[in-house]
Amino acid sequence: MKSSPAPTDKGSILAVDDEPLVLHLLASQITKLGYAVTTAGSGSEALALLKQHSYDILLTDILMQEMDGLTLLRQALKLQADLQCIVASGQHEVTTAVEAMRQGAINYLPKPVSLQKLEVSFEKAMERLGLIRQLREKQLLLEKSARELSEHRDHLEQLVTERTAELAAANRRLQKDIKARIQAEKEAERRRQQLIEADKMASLGVLVAGVAHEINNPNNFITINTPILRQAWEDFLPILEAHLATHGDFNVAGIPYSEMRHHVPELFAGIADGSERIKKIVLNLRDYARQGTAAMDQLFDLNQVVRAALTLMANPLKKATNHLVVEYGNALPLIRGNSQRAEQVVINLIQNAYQSRPDQERQLTITTTTDKNRRTVVLRVRDNGCGIAKKNLKHVQDPFFTTKRDTGGTGLGLSISAGIMKEHGGRLQFTSQPGKGTSASAIFPAVAS
Repeated sequence: MKSSPAPTDKGSILAVDDEPLVLHLLASQITKLGYAVTTAGSGSEALALLKQHSYDILLTDILMQEMDGLTLLRQALKLQADLQCIVASGQHEVTTAVEAMRQGAINYLPKPVSLQKLEVSFEKAMERLGLIRQLREKQLLLEKSARELSEHRDHLEQLVTERTAELAAANRRLQKDIKARIQAEKEAERRRQQLIEADKMASLGVLVAGVAHEINNPNNFITINTPILRQAWEDFLPILEAHLATHGDFNVAGIPYSEMRHHVPELFAGIADGSERIKKIVLNLRDYARQGTAAMDQLFDLNQVVRAALTLMANPLKKATNHLVVEYGNALPLIRGNSQRAEQVVINLIQNAYQSRPDQERQLTITTTTDKNRRTVVLRVRDNGCGIAKKNLKHVQDPFFTTKRDTGGTGLGLSISAGIMKEHGGRLQFTSQPGKGTSASAIFPAVAS
C-alpha cells in the first residue's frame, strides 16, 4: 500500500490492482495527469484506507484474487457515498460493464487504459463529483435554513402561545368582572323588587284589614241571623202544614208550598255555608298578605296549608280545569317554618300549573306525601300542559325569568318561592316533557317525631 503526496487541486485518486506492475503504471499515469494518487494492492487494503481518508475517485480492477472489484465497489460506496467509482478490466464483456454500472460505477475502462481515456474519465468524474458536492452544500444550506425557520416558527408559536395565555387570562378576568357586575346588578334589582314587594304587601295588608272589617260586619249579621230565621221557619211549619191541610196548597215566593217546604232548609244551609266560606276567604287573603311577618318557628301541617290555598284559589281553579284531583297524604309529619309563606309557595306552583294548560279538559293533580327514608314532606303539582323546554328548565327559578312576559308574567313567583323553600331548609324540583306536562315538587324537611 502506498500513499501519495498531499492532494492537488485536481483531486485525489485511490487506485487498486493486485498486479504490482499494472498498479505502478496506473500510479505513474495518474501522477502525470496532475492528480494525487494512493495505491492499494487488494480490496481489503483499499477499504482500510477509505476508513481513514476521503478520496474523490476510486479506480479499481475487477478481477482480483482476494476481493473482486465489484465487491470492493459496493463496500466502498457504503463508506463514502459520493465516491466516484471507475472500474477497469482486461475482459471486454458488455455484461461486466453493465453489472459494474448497476453496482454504482460511473465508467468502465478496458485494459490497457490509455492516458487520454483516463484523463477524460477523471475529468467527467470530478465534474460529476463537483455537482454532487454543490448539491450537497445546497441541501445543507436548505436544511440549515429549514432548521432556522423551524426554530423561528417554534419561537413565534411560543410567543403566540404565551400571548394567547395572557389574553385568555385577561379575558377570564374580564368575564369574571362582568359576571360579578351582572350578579351585583341582579342582586340590586332583586333587593329593589323585594322592597317593592314588601311595600306592596304592607299596603295590601292595610287594604285587606280594612276590607276584612267591612266584609266581616255584614257577614257576621248573616251568620248570626241565619240560625234565627231557620228557627222561625221551623216554628212556622206547624201552622203552614195545618193551613195546607185545611185550605190546600198555596204559593210561597211564587213556588207552591208543598214544594217550597223541602227547599227552605237547603237555602238556609247554603246561606250558612256561603257565610263560612266568605269568612275563610277573608282570613286566607289576610294571612297571605301578611306573609313574612310571623317567625319561622311555627309547626304546621302541609295538608292544612294546601286546603287554605285551594280555598283562596277556588274560583280561578274552577275556570281553569274540569279535572282537578287532590290527594292528601295520611298522617304527614309536621313542618317547622311559616305556614303563610309556605302557602305562597303552594299558590305559586298551582298558578303556574293551571296557567300552562291550553284547555279545561287537561287534568291537574295535587298530592301531598311523605318520604320517611329521607324524612321529608312533599307537595307535588302535576299538569298535562305544554311543558317546559329543556334549555329553559334550569332557569325557571332564576329571578325575572319568564316565558309569559307578554301576558304579564314577572318571573318572580318561582324565584320568591325558591327563596322561601331555602328559608325552610327545603327546595323546589322540576321535571318536564315538552308537550306532555310538568311536575313541580316542593320538598320540606320534616320535624323529627
